[in-house]
Amino acid sequence: MRSLGYLRRSIPSYRHLRINHSQNFIDPDTMQLLQTHSAPGHKNLRIFTRNESSFVPRKVLIVTKLSRYHFEKMQKPELNENQLKLRLMERGYDYNAMIASHMATKAVESQVTEVLRQMNVEYKIVNRTNLDQSLFTWADLILPIGGDGTFLLASNLIFNNNKPIMGINSYPDKSEGYLMLSAKYTRNIPEIFKMLKIGHYDTLMRRRIRITLMGKEIWAEPFHLHEKGRIVGADKVFAEWKFENYDRNKLPQERRLPWLALNEVFMGETLSARTSSLLVKLDEEEKYHKVKGSGLCVSTGTGSTSWYRSMHSLSHQTVREILKLADSGRQFNNDEVDKICTTFNSGLRFDAEDLKLCYSIRDMIVTNAVPIPKLMHPRGFCAKITVRSQCNDASLVIDGGIAIPFDYGTIAKVEIFPEDSLQTITLSD
Repeated sequence: MRSLGYLRRSIPSYRHLRINHSQNFIDPDTMQLLQTHSAPGHKNLRIFTRNESSFVPRKVLIVTKLSRYHFEKMQKPELNENQLKLRLMERGYDYNAMIASHMATKAVESQVTEVLRQMNVEYKIVNRTNLDQSLFTWADLILPIGGDGTFLLASNLIFNNNKPIMGINSYPDKSEGYLMLSAKYTRNIPEIFKMLKIGHYDTLMRRRIRITLMGKEIWAEPFHLHEKGRIVGADKVFAEWKFENYDRNKLPQERRLPWLALNEVFMGETLSARTSSLLVKLDEEEKYHKVKGSGLCVSTGTGSTSWYRSMHSLSHQTVREILKLADSGRQFNNDEVDKICTTFNSGLRFDAEDLKLCYSIRDMIVTNAVPIPKLMHPRGFCAKITVRSQCNDASLVIDGGIAIPFDYGTIAKVEIFPEDSLQTITLSD
């Protein structure tokens, strides 16, 4: 969305005003504000609003969460409800909590489809088991319903920066849903589409990570990490990326991966107990730095609120121990410790639209035999990072879901470009 230009600069407290051009009129509330706060010397306000427009989607693809309850029911269709309940409880699951989460998602899905029917908007519904790439091309709005995992699943199948996505948190009581609309919209679904229609929305261009692999073993088939626990539709995600009928010796030794990472890319040994050995160089450096640890994580601004933050956040215990070392004679109270933690932890976050990456070497090993590489810190910013695997059984994992083998000798070039951004619709909280 473009701004109202001079009007917004003249009236900063009303920066979210929009004009409804689909019906060529200004809504009453906005008209009252304009009449009360019109800019002196500029009576013809249309010159400031001609670029504003509403958004009424014509084709919506709903990507709904596959609940644990639904999955278990799919796995055991021969069981009636009581039998399924007993089976889940015997395995230690909280049956009532599973049902509550499932029903919450279905209720939001039902409300959304009812609103779309009333608007005469065509829609289709998919989940992890029946993903179809052609539907992502067909739709002019991608609408994940669930939590951040569902949003990430949908975003992995959007390959350009002009396909808008907007997520609805189906169960905000139990899910923070950082990537989704705020909880108030879950309780008022019609308001979402009303705000789109009258133009009360903004667009956030979330940066994403592009990965290029180089080497001889770069055409191995990907797999989804969900396969390790529940096999659900991975073949749908990867149907177009299988190479059984090709002579791999004749395939190119450079491959740009078709998936873009919204949160982060992780590189390291698949078995987490193993030490990951990697050669790393930042930006335009000529020489690699050898690092050892529990793997390398490269995050975007969007991902800086996720795994990146959890890796680097300071705890109250750590801060107290450091303060005691700094001043053993003073007792710091809880408020002082909490302020330090809050200030440091909030400072880890950076803007989702920033064209920079933040790398993190997890549990970086530093000994006399393995000194800290010169100019290589455990975390830092860069525009590009190149990683050469020295691992025996490693994976490159995109957004905690899609995994590609990343074994010894394979090189990954990790970059960020504006044209790879994800166009995310946001509404005011």
